[in-house]
Amino acid sequence: MMARRFQEGEISVQVSAADGCMKDICVEIAHARFRDEKAEVLGEMMKEIVLPGFRKGKVPRDIIERRFADEIHAEAIKSILPLAYEHLVASEGFEPLGDPKFGDIKAEADMPLTFQVSVEVAPKLDIGEYRGISVAKEEVAVTDEEIEEVIKNLQQRSADYTKVDRAAAAGDVVVLDFGPVGKDGAVKEKKRVRNYPVQLGAGQIFPEFEQTIIGKGTDATGRVEIAYPKDYEPERLAGRTVPYEFVVREIRERKVPELGDDLAAKVDPKFKTVADLRADVRERLREEKEKEDLRRREERAVDLILEKNPFDVPGSMRDRFKEELRHEDEHRRESAGVGPEEDGERKKQIDELFTRIAVRNIKRYFLFEHIAGREGISVSEADLEEEFQRLAAESGEPVEEIKKIVMKDRNRLSNLKHRIFERKIFGVILGGPGGA
Repeated sequence: MMARRFQEGEISVQVSAADGCMKDICVEIAHARFRDEKAEVLGEMMKEIVLPGFRKGKVPRDIIERRFADEIHAEAIKSILPLAYEHLVASEGFEPLGDPKFGDIKAEADMPLTFQVSVEVAPKLDIGEYRGISVAKEEVAVTDEEIEEVIKNLQQRSADYTKVDRAAAAGDVVVLDFGPVGKDGAVKEKKRVRNYPVQLGAGQIFPEFEQTIIGKGTDATGRVEIAYPKDYEPERLAGRTVPYEFVVREIRERKVPELGDDLAAKVDPKFKTVADLRADVRERLREEKEKEDLRRREERAVDLILEKNPFDVPGSMRDRFKEELRHEDEHRRESAGVGPEEDGERKKQIDELFTRIAVRNIKRYFLFEHIAGREGISVSEADLEEEFQRLAAESGEPVEEIKKIVMKDRNRLSNLKHRIFERKIFGVILGGPGGA
């Protein structure tokens, strides 16, 4: 059945904001229009209904109208409500974010059809000035202390491990063979692990295992019992105490290189002296600080626009965002071995923080979409090609290799397009690619 569009005077709509982006709408459809809808339904039913004594499609209209009055009435409501909803969405310029909820449907004899509908919609933004927002740059300075901290880290990362003939100590890498001991007192050979490297003190194995190894020399053997926690994974080990037998195959001592030209060349052959290395570190720190200052100015500019142009955010989006933040927080706590927050006041503070973060990020999203629409901003194939060329120049990798890596990974490609999109948006907000 092809439903007709509403003509002038056939439908009236009254909208009220229930809660921010949630809209409560009262709809009234003229009695004549609803009567026509029932006539349409009746006409369709006449083609299909079969009654004793009548062939299909030959049952008299008045008989069908009497016998199936309730069905005709219900089917007419079922068909006209979605049409009325489409009309009000178009006439009000709504962008629905979920399914509508219909209620309080009334269709009495010789009276208009009335009903209520609730739906959450995207906010309508009326943003004033958003171009060339002025945010002062901060003075970028790199201290000698910061440079030395990076140099020390490079020294540590350049450390070598040299085989030694002495007892194992904290910081050493010990190469082990080990396996679980069965009830017969023998190692289960099928489960023996060979040539397994462990850095003592790094928390790679259970503390009692580390303590048993420390002080042992090459070719030394030993046994240790490991009591697995009740929540340990895999579950087959949870709550069990398992004896292990081990052999120390090799001990390697960590040697940190001295600060000198040799270290500089080891970090990168392009450095001939430590002075070259320090100069490069200074430049990289300066670039990173300038990038960080640009990010600060970008987000401050966003805040300035949002402060001058308040709007509501959809409650469902806010709640979903907060739930994601809660899951991330729970995961961080589990990783750190910290249980859920129990203090009531602290839980309230965390919830308020998550609300602020969610609302701000959602507003940022709608603001960017609004600016993109007004400025005609999108990410083209030419933009992607330019970005590939830039990444190749920065990394020294062939551009085709970078393309292959990005294009085969949907998430990488999406993230790359998003970065280009945001760069364009901030180019408008700050008044240029590098900001005002």
